[in-house]
Amino acid sequence: MLRSIQKLIGDKRKQLIFPIFLMSLDAIGSLVMYLMLYFTVIHLLNGSLTGGLVRNYTIVCLISIILRLIIYRSGYFLCFSRGAEMCSGLRLDLANHYRSLSLGYFNQNSSGYLLSTLTKDLSNFELVLTHTLPSIVKTLVMGCLILVGTFFINWKLALAECVVILIALPVLNWGNRLVEKYGTIKRDLTSKMISIVLEYIKGMKVFKSANMTSTHFTRMSDTLEDIRKTSVQAEVKTAAPTSMYSIIANFLLPFVLLIGSYLFLGGTIASELLVAFMLMSLALSALLIAFEHSYNLLKELKLATSNLEQAFDTKPLSYKEEKVKLSHFDITFENVNFSYNQQADVLHNISFHAPEGSTTALIGPSGSGKSTVANLIARFWDVTKGCVRIGGQDIRELNPDGLLHYISEVFQENTLLSDTIYNNIKAGREDATEQEVIAAAKAAHCHEFIERLPNGYQTHLAEGGKMVAVHRMFTFASPETALWGKRCPTMSRFLWYN
Repeated sequence: MLRSIQKLIGDKRKQLIFPIFLMSLDAIGSLVMYLMLYFTVIHLLNGSLTGGLVRNYTIVCLISIILRLIIYRSGYFLCFSRGAEMCSGLRLDLANHYRSLSLGYFNQNSSGYLLSTLTKDLSNFELVLTHTLPSIVKTLVMGCLILVGTFFINWKLALAECVVILIALPVLNWGNRLVEKYGTIKRDLTSKMISIVLEYIKGMKVFKSANMTSTHFTRMSDTLEDIRKTSVQAEVKTAAPTSMYSIIANFLLPFVLLIGSYLFLGGTIASELLVAFMLMSLALSALLIAFEHSYNLLKELKLATSNLEQAFDTKPLSYKEEKVKLSHFDITFENVNFSYNQQADVLHNISFHAPEGSTTALIGPSGSGKSTVANLIARFWDVTKGCVRIGGQDIRELNPDGLLHYISEVFQENTLLSDTIYNNIKAGREDATEQEVIAAAKAAHCHEFIERLPNGYQTHLAEGGKMVAVHRMFTFASPETALWGKRCPTMSRFLWYN
């Protein structure tokens, strides 16, 4: 877990050293209260407690409380602010990393999985840094210091405490293995549910027109029911180890009391030391129970860090040339094979040459690989075998982002941004002037249509561009005139027909 956190945040982990140090100081400050209570009990049982001692102990406690409030507030605030800042950068890094990956990665992973990683996993990881980390650090430091302190009171009773702790640890580990197991199942089901919800929302018009809403809603209901059943099953399965651990942690005080009574009756330990030891054991028992809650949370979040780590470990397409400079634009396929899943080839031994400035038509039935050819030219995927060349250069040696500056592609699925028409046209070239945007719209025969809208180019499109007429306007915009990307007028034009 710690290795995964360190890998994800990198050198920024150094920013957590000081807040962790402050939380450790707060834990030490907590022990001052127990220490003053210990001295009070000793003097009380010895009959040596005076008003002056009570006053002094009270002053020390008040000073400790004030300092702890300052230290705790500072440490907790630093953990929260720095952890949130790190996760903010991590979100941007993950989004940029996703952008650098091939379309094959998104083809292999559902939208629910990707959304869950970007949202839930990152939120859970942030929870570790901002809340769980300071809590567990404080609990561990206090527990260790109390345990060490009991050895100075009576090492035999301290060993008895260690025996109880050693019995509790395997039970704790057993419960956390179950938490991790069912957490994985729940996450997979949640990812499936998100995908179904997105599918349901996007296809609502089709489902309603075909009277299929009840059918598709059943799929979502079934998934939600599976999540409910898994959650109930997880609670039932983890109830036994959780209860056993709680019983063992609470058994610490009676067990030490039993051993201590024998030592007291045998004259091995004084009564005041036995009472003081009971107080320390009570505090240690409460810390063990608190640690179980934090540790369970860490184990649940281990899956989140694992998914984030896996996402970052996915390598983007490699290349040799950072700056892409193409002097001519002939397209050549040389014995190209391609497979989406490394099993069945979609393309097999494809070879052809498309001269610059020409129009090349690919004709074939649906699913024959026409769109795949276009996507391989844009290097959305890399070929399995063979080579694709543009201007004589193997595109696998070119920076994918640089290559796309020379390529225009009108997809079968069209997506509009939830923004103005003006910004949608300008999306591929942020430096485009207003005159260029209008010129592109005129060339695509869209200008008159846009001008008739209530707000013209500043008309705001709903999420996904859900204005049918406007959507069609962009769908039929020609690739030579739209501003989606920097287009090369001499690039070979591809057409394909069913």
